[in-house]
Amino acid sequence: MSKSLQLQVLLKAVDQATRPLKSIQQASKSLAGDIKNTQQTLKALDAQSARIEGFRKAQGQLAVTGKALKKAKEEAAALAVQFKATEKPTAQQARLLEASKRAAAELQTKYNGLRQSVQRQRDALNTDGIATRNLSAEQRRLKASASEATTALGRQRGELERLSKKQEQVNRVGARYRAGQSATAAVRNT
Repeated sequence: MSKSLQLQVLLKAVDQATRPLKSIQQASKSLAGDIKNTQQTLKALDAQSARIEGFRKAQGQLAVTGKALKKAKEEAAALAVQFKATEKPTAQQARLLEASKRAAAELQTKYNGLRQSVQRQRDALNTDGIATRNLSAEQRRLKASASEATTALGRQRGELERLSKKQEQVNRVGARYRAGQSATAAVRNT
């Protein structure tokens, strides 16, 4: 056999031996990219879910603070009426009225801050396409999307593991092939 023909046969054998390896490497690389994208999707879904939960908590705090504010204003108004109705209010009554007004003012400040926070969160959720009027449905949708993404991630990881095992198998075959070639070359050279 001529050297040129031997070289062609050798190159063809190498190409046939490495083709599956290259194919597996490309598939593994593509799959790794898919896994990364799925993980990013899951992270985004978790963040949206956390924002919804934060919005619900802020709404709850706003409602509680609103009730406390209403009660504090009513108490301050009642004390003010009582203070004005008294001919000679005592210093203790004056201190009590001032403390009541101060407590109502502090609650008003807290309420205003919470109201603004809730509005900012509502705007952010609406910008993300999450309707705040029906949060339960949005949470169910997010949960379903997260479940689908988790299932896809499991499938992708399983496929990547399968490809890794196949690559190991091809590597072992390639190593045996190279060892055989070395032995053949050693026999020829002797």
